[in-house]
Amino acid sequence: MLTSMKKKLSFKEEPPTVNSLNEAQALIQELWEKLRHYEDKLSTSSKNSSKSPSSDGPKERAERKKLKALVAAIRLELNKVTRANGEN
Repeated sequence: MLTSMKKKLSFKEEPPTVNSLNEAQALIQELWEKLRHYEDKLSTSSKNSSKSPSSDGPKERAERKKLKALVAAIRLELNKVTRANGEN
C-alpha cells in the first residue's frame, strides 16, 4: 500500500496541455526520448557499462551464471565434435 501512495505522490502536477498539433508532436518526442533514457538506464549492467559485477542485482548474477554454464556446455560439445571429426 505504501508503494501505491508513492506512485500517486510522484504525479503532483497535471499532465501538460497542448494547443496545436506541433506542440503535441514536440511533447511526444520529448517524452519518447525520456522513456528511452530511462529504459537504457534500467538495462545498464556490468556487461554494458563500467559498473563492477558486484553492483549487479541477483537476477543479473543468476543470468550471468546460467550464461557461463551454457557457454561451458557449448564448448564441451564443440570439443567432442571436433575431436570426433579429427579422428575420422
